[in-house]
Amino acid sequence: MATYVLSANPTHSRWNRSLPPRLSIASGDTVHIECVDSSGGQVHPAMSAAEFLSIDRGRIHALTGPIFAGGADPGDVLQIDVLEVAHKGWGWSSVSSGLGFLKERFAESYLFHWQLNGEVSRSLAPAVVPLRPFCGVMGVARAEEGEFRTRPPGPFGGNMDVRELCRGATLYLPVLNPGALFSAGDAHAAQGDGKCVSMESSARRT
Repeated sequence: MATYVLSANPTHSRWNRSLPPRLSIASGDTVHIECVDSSGGQVHPAMSAAEFLSIDRGRIHALTGPIFAGGADPGDVLQIDVLEVAHKGWGWSSVSSGLGFLKERFAESYLFHWQLNGEVSRSLAPAVVPLRPFCGVMGVARAEEGEFRTRPPGPFGGNMDVRELCRGATLYLPVLNPGALFSAGDAHAAQGDGKCVSMESSARRT
């Protein structure tokens, strides 16, 4: 069994089974996946809320992959064991005008920067936020031909935002195309139930 490192770039922000694999592996191999934040690296620690409004939203959910799993054929099940997820010391949360279920209460755009220190963040002192990094998007290429936005999840996985998919978790996904074509990204350093608290972060996932 081999071990690989897959850099974040170039990322992709659409599901498309025609995307060429960036890496081919065999069953049992380990991959260290580098991820940028969900904006695709557009958000930075010094960014203001006004600057945040100008980012290219078409690049949201910048994903690392696809990874071709040799021997995985349609009808099979792909098993993904999450061995480790590590943040890179910084993350962000935002409120976007017009988005979400409470858009009447939160009408103005807002951007908050988090400092991530080991297993906690004290950016909202005296509150201490425990960190439990995970990838919000983990999925395989959709069965349909064409290009699809990553926002809605589906049978293929995708934008599930399941905070339990952290270190030690195992995810099972249906194989819909030869090689499965697995991608991951949209890393979160912490998240509450129902995505009421979430911070985006660059991460390294194994």
